[in-house]
Amino acid sequence: MHDSSVALVWGLKPGGDQWNAWLNLAIAAEMTDRPLSEIDACVPGDASRALAWAHSAGVGPGVDVATIKEVLRSHETFAEELFDTLLDRLGFPAASDPEAEG
Repeated sequence: MHDSSVALVWGLKPGGDQWNAWLNLAIAAEMTDRPLSEIDACVPGDASRALAWAHSAGVGPGVDVATIKEVLRSHETFAEELFDTLLDRLGFPAASDPEAEG
């Protein structure tokens, strides 16, 4: 996360395969001095690898790659919210609040 406006998400599958994807692409393009079209062109592959990662964790059955591409191409004021949306759409269960379990 960078100042809550952009994030580079990394995932690592068992066996060592890794993937990464930017959240809030327009800001990522500005921050990296790369054309937005270049970063956007990576979205289909990033979405496929993210979904494969989720499947390797036993979640995401029935999730469509188009759903993940939509998340990666969307914009939220806070990248943290977009990260939560990505995990939700990949099919990961909501995190428990350890303070609420007390």
